Amino acid sequence: MNRISVEEKGAMFRKTGIYRQDRAHGGRLTAMQIAELPLDSLELKYAKLRIRRPSQERRLLSSLDEAGQQVPVVVVAGDEPGRYVVIDGHKRVVALRRLKADVVKAAVWDMEPAAALVRTYQMASGAGWNAVEEGWLVWELVRAGAMSESEAGRRLERSKAWVSGRLGLVESLPEAVQEGVRNGKIGAYTATRYLLPFARANGADCERLAGEVMKIGFRSREVETLCRYYGTANPEGRRRMLEDPARFLKALEASRQKGSGLAGPAESRCLKSLELIGNISLGLARSLPEAAGNDTQEGTRQRLRPAWQRVCERFRLLEKTAAAVFAAAAGAGREAAHAG
Repeated sequence: MNRISVEEKGAMFRKTGIYRQDRAHGGRLTAMQIAELPLDSLELKYAKLRIRRPSQERRLLSSLDEAGQQVPVVVVAGDEPGRYVVIDGHKRVVALRRLKADVVKAAVWDMEPAAALVRTYQMASGAGWNAVEEGWLVWELVRAGAMSESEAGRRLERSKAWVSGRLGLVESLPEAVQEGVRNGKIGAYTATRYLLPFARANGADCERLAGEVMKIGFRSREVETLCRYYGTANPEGRRRMLEDPARFLKALEASRQKGSGLAGPAESRCLKSLELIGNISLGLARSLPEAAGNDTQEGTRQRLRPAWQRVCERFRLLEKTAAAVFAAAAGAGREAAHAG
C-alpha cells in the first residue's frame, strides 16, 4: 500500500471539508476549520470497530483532565439534524463524558460514513489497526454498507484477496472471541494465530476456551499450548482440558520440569527470563506502531527513541554473551566426542 505524504494529507483535508464556526462569515460553518459540538449530540455507533485499551484510556483521561482536549475528534452528520456520528476519536468522547464535559472539538467531514471510515484508515496508512480491527472495518463496508469487495479493496488501497481474507477472519471467529478482543481481554494476535484455527475446527469448544481465557487471563503462549493439545488429544482429554485449563497447564508444566531434569534455580531463572523477554518483545512489536506511529506527536517518538537505543545496546551484550557461552559449550562437546 502506498503511504500518504504530508502534502497528500493536507489535500485530503481540503477535499473532505473540516469545519468550525467562523465569525467572519456570519457564524456559519466554513471549510478547513473546526466546530465545537454538544457532547450529547454524538453517536458512537462505530466504536465497535476498535479495540478497547484500558491503560491507554486511563492515560487519555488523565491528559484530558489536566490539559483539556488538544486533538479534535472526526465526525460526520447523523441521520437527524443536529446529530453527528463519530468516525475517529471514540476514546476521547468517552473520556470527556466521564469528565462531564459539555462540548467537544470536532472536525466535521462532509461525506458519507463509509467514505469517512475509509479516509481515516488511509490517513493513518493502516498504522494502529490490527488484523481483527481491519476485519471489522471491511465487514462494515462490505456487509453492512453493501460495498463490493473489489471496491473496498480499491478504496482501502488493498487487494481483493486481502479484503476477502479479513472478511473470512472475522466471520470465522465466534462472537464470544470477538467480544473478548473488543474488550481487550483477548489479544488480537492470540485470536488470529491460535483461536481462529481452533474455531474453524470446533466453534463451540473454542467459545468455551475463550471464556476461560477472558476469566483467567492466559498469556498467548499458554493459549497456544492449550490449542495444540486440543488438536492432538482424544475426546476425553479435550473434555478435561476444557473443564479446567489452568489446572491442565500446571500439570503439564510439572511434568515438563520433572522430565527435563532442571539443574537448579539458576537454570529456572534463565528460562523464565528468556521467555519473559520473548513475550515482551512480541507485545512491543504489536504496541509500538500504535504508541509511536505516523499520527503520534514527535515528542512521543523522541522520548521512546533513547529507550530503544538502550535496549539495543543491552540486546547486543546479551547476544555476544550467549554466542560465547554456546560456542564454548559446542567446542567442549566436540572435544569430548573426539576423545571418546
